[in-house]
Amino acid sequence: MNDFIVNKFSYVIGADQATQNELISWITISLQYINRFFEGDRSRIRGTKFGDCVSKVEFLVDSVIDSDDASLFRGVRDESGRLQAGAIVSRQYGVIYPDIEQREYLSIDPFTTPPWNCLEGVAFPETIKGAATWLMADIIIEVIDTNIEGVTKLLTIDRARSFYESIGFQSNPDFDREMILTKEAAQLFVQNQLRIRGTAQ
Repeated sequence: MNDFIVNKFSYVIGADQATQNELISWITISLQYINRFFEGDRSRIRGTKFGDCVSKVEFLVDSVIDSDDASLFRGVRDESGRLQAGAIVSRQYGVIYPDIEQREYLSIDPFTTPPWNCLEGVAFPETIKGAATWLMADIIIEVIDTNIEGVTKLLTIDRARSFYESIGFQSNPDFDREMILTKEAAQLFVQNQLRIRGTAQ
């Protein structure tokens, strides 16, 4: 029996106007944190987890405001209804490591949590652990029984690499920033997450 609490989330498909407004509020909150904790000096967040988060949030907002990309948004809300993670997903077709033939796969870019989950050394009441892993699992579950079979590609930086490796992503030796989740790794990840959630079949 698990001796820890698993936070639960609901899956969000597509960014309607309310979700877009909530994502825009993440930028407002990011600016408030920069003013409060970095004396308004944005250069001080470069090379930090928080700086990475701010950049990804801005990219995410730019993407969802485009009506064509709003349908590609995926996210999770906590039990209080707050959006706790978000991503843009798209179906792609081509050669993907370690395959040598072209195939359909899922591309994720960006993938992020809100600013209150990224500011190290500061605890906020809004912070809920587990949102990023839950979102990744829901994204993979959505495509695992399709032609994609859970095969997923994303680009990462060194500070985020350990998170993706814990899921089962592996680096492409020909392009170090590119990480791949194979069909087998996707199946294992989903099975483990469903077991943790208590919904394994």
